[in-house]
Amino acid sequence: MKRPPGQQRSARNCSQSRPCTEAEITIGDLRSIEVRLARKGLQVNGRLQNDGTHCADHSYGTVLEFFREHPCAALYRAQFQGQDKKGDVVLIAVSWVRMADQETAAVYKKMVDAYGTGNVTELSREGGKYRTVRYTARNYASGRRGNIVVNAQAEPVVRGWGGIALATIANEAAR
Repeated sequence: MKRPPGQQRSARNCSQSRPCTEAEITIGDLRSIEVRLARKGLQVNGRLQNDGTHCADHSYGTVLEFFREHPCAALYRAQFQGQDKKGDVVLIAVSWVRMADQETAAVYKKMVDAYGTGNVTELSREGGKYRTVRYTARNYASGRRGNIVVNAQAEPVVRGWGGIALATIANEAAR
């Protein structure tokens, strides 16, 4: 059931005791991340993409194999470009994956948190001027809310990033 604007739930309303059952990620989630990062001194803009249930089509590594055996219920991806006061640019990739149940979500989170297992493909890697920026997983954060797993990564566009700690950026995006 689609809710009228202003009544849409966000992933932040899901809990361990009440799993999410609808399309929970909204433009409000995107704006919330932008506000948190702006408070840290970044000028941020982002975009949100709903990829439906096509997690396997938008993932790589062991994560891809997992999604082939355990299809997701929903996938949302966001790409943010942040700029500090010196003009240095950082990319922030966020994904929200809704699984069928909390148990499968917990298994997915444990796997995606392990280094070298792959991930949901970052939007910037699928096109645009930043498609050559590679995410190293050094600046990674994740969380689980019921049956939704969110993960975020931050990477500088050029070496010598002098802005706030990249781990701080990833943590703010994954909250």
